Amino acid sequence: MQEGEAAQQQDVYAPPRAPVGYPRLATVVTEFHVVSLRKFWCLYLSTFGLYQYFWLYRHWSQYRDSHRESLWPAARSIFSIFFMHSLNRHVESSRRRSRLGHAWQPGLAATLFILLSLASEILGRVAARTATTTLLDYLAVALVLPIGMTMAATQRAANAACRDPDGSANAGLTAANWVWMVLGMMLWLLVLVGLMLPGA
Repeated sequence: MQEGEAAQQQDVYAPPRAPVGYPRLATVVTEFHVVSLRKFWCLYLSTFGLYQYFWLYRHWSQYRDSHRESLWPAARSIFSIFFMHSLNRHVESSRRRSRLGHAWQPGLAATLFILLSLASEILGRVAARTATTTLLDYLAVALVLPIGMTMAATQRAANAACRDPDGSANAGLTAANWVWMVLGMMLWLLVLVGLMLPGA
């Protein structure tokens, strides 16, 4: 009996041999990518607009997982001009189901995104053919801001659709965010130096 009691006491104080099963803090996966507008602008502007591809990929991948649809988020982020209207329609449909009031024009936002993106691409290609810096170079760079504004309109609606209007669930900057921001700022520096150099 004494040996049995000693074994029981030893088992009580011994570390568990199997996982106890404490609940983990689960990450809530929403229908669309939720991000605060402050973080959105920090990442978008600092990366010279390249954040757009990650942003679109996250929206489409979360929509795919939420609805179990067969689609390629990467392709839709790269060829965004063909899918922006579709994304905004999905966001608006979800926003209406959530019954959260948010005034915006999804069709207009998508159309402006497409037109501005095409204009930026055309201006960039034409400007690349000239040996010196021209007004076209500055216009191509300046279009980063209005393109971001059309994306921000979609993001505000997506946050509302996911019942997080302020994007508080994804408002903080992570270490990875800072790395990309620093790399993006280096790209900005190269672009600005290229624009200012005489004879560039």
